[in-house]
Amino acid sequence: MRKYIPTLILVLLFAGGLGYAISQKWFGAETEPPAAKLTDVETSKIAGIRIANGDLTYQLAKSGGEWAFTEPDKYPVNHYAVDAWLDTLTSAEQGGVVEEAPADPAKYGLDLTKKGITLTQENGAALTIAIGDSLPTGSGNYARLGGGAVIRLDANAASSLLPSITTWVDTSPFQWDDADLKELAYKRGSASWTLNNSAAAGASPAWTLDGKTIEDVEATTVSGSLKYIVSDRLPVKASTLVSTETDFTLKLVTTEDGADKTRSFTGKKDPDVDTLVWVVQEGSEWAYAVKPEDLQKAESPEIPPGK
Repeated sequence: MRKYIPTLILVLLFAGGLGYAISQKWFGAETEPPAAKLTDVETSKIAGIRIANGDLTYQLAKSGGEWAFTEPDKYPVNHYAVDAWLDTLTSAEQGGVVEEAPADPAKYGLDLTKKGITLTQENGAALTIAIGDSLPTGSGNYARLGGGAVIRLDANAASSLLPSITTWVDTSPFQWDDADLKELAYKRGSASWTLNNSAAAGASPAWTLDGKTIEDVEATTVSGSLKYIVSDRLPVKASTLVSTETDFTLKLVTTEDGADKTRSFTGKKDPDVDTLVWVVQEGSEWAYAVKPEDLQKAESPEIPPGK
């Protein structure tokens, strides 16, 4: 056994040395380089966004720090969605080069007028990102920045960068802050209820529903049965609605800057589509289509039993 001891010692020394050499990267092991960003454009410098997605092209412009639709109509903007999109734009990564100098970009389905993004910066410079067909693996899409190389783009990033227009349009017909809410009076057919906060300004809320005291969480449930209804289509100009048949009415009273402000909403039945009710706020330019079943849920808000 003794004659093997020197050999064992050498083996142990070799193993220890090998481990140390590997830990110190003596053998030149290369680390994976970080993926290149899709674009390094500064979002604060972007003054215009144009998105083409199939048959629909829409455009926004920034003025005074606020985004506004310029095409196809001056729809109200969902600013949170636009900010989230800009975050996606700056975090998206390139997945590798497919062809450095494509002679025929169309073979990849790259057509900026059909599917792509045009960013206009404050200095007038334009940056384009064409998004093409899916890769054969289905894991991504072909893409091209300006007249550069054809690259791979992750499928989720490609989808997120081409949102439907309804993602960027504010499609919430009812908007208020419960902290400012004084009264909601809703009537639809034979169903009606009134939510009231009788507390003085700055005091803790004192909620009642049809005169019966309820807790804050219950008041939030009642308020939310309407406030969180969202339309799944583009709004239309309120002036275009010809229906005079009323589906529901809503009176909203809030406290703003120390004074009560009253707003009224009316639901109008669509003259042609039974499954739509158009919500029109008095004095508003836009009307929002909602589903009757959503309004039915608001007729009898679910209050926890025993309350």
